[in-house]
Amino acid sequence: MIESTIILKGSKKYLNLFYEALLPEQNFKNDRGFYEMELGKDLKINITAKDVIVFRAIVTNLSGLMSIVEKTWKLKNGK
Repeated sequence: MIESTIILKGSKKYLNLFYEALLPEQNFKNDRGFYEMELGKDLKINITAKDVIVFRAIVTNLSGLMSIVEKTWKLKNGK
């Protein structure tokens, strides 16, 4: 079993964008792997995977979606 946590920091508006973008994918849980999010002061993404292949798939999916959110944020906010 592999477990990992990603913590995003930033403004509430910035974190909400990530949370909303990643929320639909969170519902696709299975017995091999999944992630859950906690939105508070920071955004915590807790990943649980049965093996390395599933862990890699989850991280790849998350990083792809996060890249889109970050690029959109930079285009709209110039930061």
